[in-house]
Amino acid sequence: MDHTLVRGMTAAALPPPEIVGCFFDDGFTPKLLAMRLLWPVAEGQSEECAWVLPLGDVFNGPAPREFGFSLHRTGDDQYDARLRWDSRRIHWTSLRRADLLESSLPVVLAAMGTDLHYLLDQPISEPSPSRHLKAG
Repeated sequence: MDHTLVRGMTAAALPPPEIVGCFFDDGFTPKLLAMRLLWPVAEGQSEECAWVLPLGDVFNGPAPREFGFSLHRTGDDQYDARLRWDSRRIHWTSLRRADLLESSLPVVLAAMGTDLHYLLDQPISEPSPSRHLKAG
């Protein structure tokens, strides 16, 4: 399946990045594993693109230079997702499958060799206790 970004870029048009480093983003609890990426830019191709996040948030910029993503299925069509995209840190607690598939995430993940459909089809899991502890 071909996913289109706002300006018409498809997964086939986004080349695989070079992973130049990995780190744990402590802006999330639990920490999120993230990567530092270097994306090749084809001659004559702009580095800027319009990207769509789940729930329709659109922004312009280059492909992510720092990227981390985790996904947990919490119901038949309900997902808990955490995203690090450069300086953006977003945690969604109740996304639907369509919210994820209609975003730019399938394109970015495919360029890195990950099929979002595979992640979406994981078994339903119980939330981890650490996510619901409150500081006393």
